[in-house]
Amino acid sequence: MTQLIDLSKEDAKEYGTGLVTFQHHLRESGLFEDDKLAELIEKTPREFYMITHMNVEGKKTIWRNGDFNGLSGKQVIEAIKTGQLWLCLRGFEQVAPEYHTLMEAAFAQVDEVTPHVKTNRSQSHLLISSPNASVLYHTDIPIIHHWHIRGKKRFYLWEETNKTTLPDSTLEKVILRETEEEIPYDKQWDKFAKIIDLEPGISCTWPQNGPHKVDNLDGLNVSVVAEYFTPQAKRKYGVYYANGYMRNYLGMSPKSTKTEGLTAYAKCALALAVKKLKLTKSKERDMILSFYLDPKNIGNIINLKNEDQKPIIQL
Repeated sequence: MTQLIDLSKEDAKEYGTGLVTFQHHLRESGLFEDDKLAELIEKTPREFYMITHMNVEGKKTIWRNGDFNGLSGKQVIEAIKTGQLWLCLRGFEQVAPEYHTLMEAAFAQVDEVTPHVKTNRSQSHLLISSPNASVLYHTDIPIIHHWHIRGKKRFYLWEETNKTTLPDSTLEKVILRETEEEIPYDKQWDKFAKIIDLEPGISCTWPQNGPHKVDNLDGLNVSVVAEYFTPQAKRKYGVYYANGYMRNYLGMSPKSTKTEGLTAYAKCALALAVKKLKLTKSKERDMILSFYLDPKNIGNIINLKNEDQKPIIQL
């Protein structure tokens, strides 16, 4: 089998719990050049992609969701190169088995050097973003493994245990999907961040829920991102989900976030029951379609009137 990663067992000791970076060789597959990306875009159904636009309104940066509006894959690539756009393509196993096979092979090699970690990975997805785009300060629910392939970006990471940069109540609302993953941010916090410059061929993973933001520095940026859970990560999710339910729906003030012990397991059971009964479904946020890509001026967008905006269905 072709060697896709350069990662030793020694360097992988903190995989699943800490910050781990290593070299990979995914671009050598040829699947991430413009022509292949254009083909992938054209065969990805509406329910498996999100195209997002970044715009500054006053002192606030706004992210909005849109639609290809019939543009070809090549036109979408050109729009991303010249606009302020961020594209996420999902559903490899249904849409593009060649990408799914490549990532399965890469993770199989990761598994070989991380026998201490039991993971339950969800699907991988592809990110394509503009040369000068940014990803706002946010937190993700699962653990993230980021495979950077093209372009350059600067990654800012904060401690997931810092209650100033990530209060429990903020994380709870993200986990309950009541708010976007973008969360309150203070530029003063930058002095506490770990800064990692991601060049082509660098892969990294970091602690679950670690707040972070990204600034693209040069070129069309292309990455593959996979989400995964370890048993401990699942328990943390369950504990915070239950705490959020108790705080926001029952008027309680839970304080413990421990992931071990009877209380933690009881909270996980409560979270499972609440999710199964869909008791928080009514407050979950919708992804709203608010613009189309402009076919006449590639890189520009056509804003929709409020009455024409609608939820985007995703699988």
